[in-house]
Amino acid sequence: MKNKILFLFVMSVFLVSCSSDDNTIVDPVLNDPDIVERLQAIIDEKVGTDTDKLVGVSVSIRVDGEERWQLTGGLSKLNVPTTSNMRFGIASITKTVVAATTLKLEEEGLLSLEDPISDYLTLNSPNVDESATIFQLLSHWTGINGYFTTDLWDVVEGNLDTPLTPLEVSQYILEPTNAPGITHEYSNSNYLLLGMIIEEVTGQTVGEVMRERFWTPLQLNNTYFGANENIQGTIATPWRDGDGNGTLEDISDEYRAAYHSVFYCAADVFTTASDLSMWAKHLYGGNALTEVSRQKMMTSYFDYGHPIFLGYGLGVRKNVYAGRTMWGHTGGMRGYGSHMFYDPISKVSIAVLNNQSRSEDGPALRQELIDELLAEVFNEL
Repeated sequence: MKNKILFLFVMSVFLVSCSSDDNTIVDPVLNDPDIVERLQAIIDEKVGTDTDKLVGVSVSIRVDGEERWQLTGGLSKLNVPTTSNMRFGIASITKTVVAATTLKLEEEGLLSLEDPISDYLTLNSPNVDESATIFQLLSHWTGINGYFTTDLWDVVEGNLDTPLTPLEVSQYILEPTNAPGITHEYSNSNYLLLGMIIEEVTGQTVGEVMRERFWTPLQLNNTYFGANENIQGTIATPWRDGDGNGTLEDISDEYRAAYHSVFYCAADVFTTASDLSMWAKHLYGGNALTEVSRQKMMTSYFDYGHPIFLGYGLGVRKNVYAGRTMWGHTGGMRGYGSHMFYDPISKVSIAVLNNQSRSEDGPALRQELIDELLAEVFNEL
């Protein structure tokens, strides 16, 4: 039975737990100690027991790869405060890893971004134009529609312990919105198909390829691809307002094989805030990819004309936070919401992880949280 948040937590205990010094890293030589209090105050103001607050938050902020601040707030579940070693679903930030994996395979000569889907897959689906290229999949220029349909979720929820294959999931892709190359339209199906291509090219699971190319050499030891791997360590409890009545529910009992199989390459990496902020540094300011690949990734191929969301590259968003242009991604999936961004000028990377979805104020609060935290950090630097 789903356990509903009753919002009867004892506030005094909650505030003590979310401000614990045990989850804060600070070097007094490098930082003004007062900034820790200011950063924690920003988090504490956003978390709470009311429905217009965030349940739990884990944050990691690095400067040139060095973790300067690691902070947490709120709860994983009743009487269990959020801790920095908890793994969260990073949702669509997974696309940064899938894009990097695809570019890595191009570096190895196993594929080209100009190759069409038909070179690798035979889907026999009227809703997938197999002339679309890998580049168009990465940049969301295919016109291929999404696959998270009601019919799919009926199947998933009818048997949570039985995973669907990527090919089975692809049969739920809706009718196309456009022909390939017409315009940029974000679609999870593009990354579902990229995952299938990765497996076809390598003869390995996506999880094996990610671990071999990235997690092991980069020593990101708390990061897992849930569709193919058992997630080790403590997982932050996911909360969701599934019926839209304004009350969040603990959905951790639903996170079984079927969930992971449908999130797949659209959304199924789980990690800690610390690993995620380090991934941003490796990806956008390190040696996870060659400079040629990184430039391909960090080129905006569609400009949105939005004050915050400026453009989209290859599995990466170009956003403005605290007046700085940053690269990364946001994410939202059942039970989790996330932000991960990197500023090439200051070399600041940040990961903000939250354990809730479908709450009315969640997306806006996460947006405010990262913006306010970065304003303090940039002011400090």
